[in-house]
Amino acid sequence: MKKVVFMALIALFTLSFTLEAQNNRRENRQNAPSGMRWSPKERADNMAKELGLTAEQKAKVEALFKQQDEKRAEEIAKQRDNKEGVEKDRDKRREEMQASREKTMAENDAALEKIIGKEKMEKWKQHRAELQKERRDSNRPERRGSR
Repeated sequence: MKKVVFMALIALFTLSFTLEAQNNRRENRQNAPSGMRWSPKERADNMAKELGLTAEQKAKVEALFKQQDEKRAEEIAKQRDNKEGVEKDRDKRREEMQASREKTMAENDAALEKIIGKEKMEKWKQHRAELQKERRDSNRPERRGSR
C-alpha cells in the first residue's frame, strides 16, 4: 500500500513539474495580457502608457488599430482562400507577403505618426525595436537551455 501511494505521489509531482515547464513561456511575456493577441484597446492603452498620449490621441490610436485589425483580417481571409496558389510557388509567395507586410507597416506608421507626432513616433519605434530585440534574443537556442 505504501509503495502505491509513494509511486502515485512521484507521478503527481513529475506531471505537475512537466506542466509548469510547458506553461512557463506564456507567463513570462512582458506586459502581455492573458490572450495571445492584444486587442486594439489594450494596444492603445499600452502605447498611451509608454508615450504619455492624451485621451484624444489614445482614442484616435485605438480607432486606427481597430481599422488595421479589420484590414488584416480581410487579408488573412484572402490568403486562406488562395491556398492552392500558395502551395505552387512558395518562395515567390513569401517574397510577395514580405513586400506587402513592409508596405502595410509603412502605411500604418505614417497614419500613426499623423496622430501622435514625429517625436513620439521616434520614441515608439525605438521601444518597438527594443522589444523585437528582446524577443529575438530570448528565442535563440543557446539561451533556451539557460532558463
